[in-house]
Amino acid sequence: MRAGIVIQRAKPGAERVGSQIETWLARAGVSTVIESGPGESLSPDIDCVIVLGGDGTLLSVARRAAEMQVPILGVNMGNLGFLTEVEPGNIVPALEALVRGEYTLDERNMVEASVVRAGQEITTLAGLNDIVISKGAFARIIRLGIDVNDEHFGTFPADGVIISSPTGSTAYSLSAGGPIVSPTIDVLIITPICPHTLFSRSLVIAGSDQVRVVVEAPHEEVAVTVDGQVGYEIQSGDVILVRRSFEKTRFIRLRKRGFYGILRERLKQDRL
Repeated sequence: MRAGIVIQRAKPGAERVGSQIETWLARAGVSTVIESGPGESLSPDIDCVIVLGGDGTLLSVARRAAEMQVPILGVNMGNLGFLTEVEPGNIVPALEALVRGEYTLDERNMVEASVVRAGQEITTLAGLNDIVISKGAFARIIRLGIDVNDEHFGTFPADGVIISSPTGSTAYSLSAGGPIVSPTIDVLIITPICPHTLFSRSLVIAGSDQVRVVVEAPHEEVAVTVDGQVGYEIQSGDVILVRRSFEKTRFIRLRKRGFYGILRERLKQDRL
């Protein structure tokens, strides 16, 4: 086994825990490589990647790990940690289980968006959580026309729209009023951002559906972003096609907790 280690060095204690992991794995006969950091390419010959950071760090690694079909073990060095698996205080038992192969793989659907301008596809972006089409900080509201497959859903003024995977339902979509969805369900969630009409509510559609968004925003700044990290500037009249990606993010799971237990713990609720 060869493990890559990604360390978000801005997180307090991350370098110390990363050094602990490197030392323990070396003693266990596992070779390691310290990756250059979030947002950079991963080494091509690793069997797994251990990520020390919060959900944002993990999201940045997930896009690259999915392309390589490399599973991720997340160590929570942040606050919420919906996606991470291990707390720093439990790192040694986690590494023991990893080396023994006592884990399962949790596969998560991803979403991708293609930007079409004047009939030509100019870029494609993919992420784990969501695709967001939104106006700039000082721009006025924009108009969004949304179709699901070949059927028109609606056209409305808003600050933007979020199209998320089930995993992303607990991220920006939830903050914008969207539903919490189990990651085991094959769906996409469409959630308008500050819509200027009472008609516009979140819509849950089949994972096999395709969402077509047409942007009407003359003279306004508009961008499409993936997981809040990677963005592309779009123009009025551009068409954004959003669908489930063929790629999947694979998480290493060591504990028997299910999604609802994690949800209860992270949201600090005794009862859902």
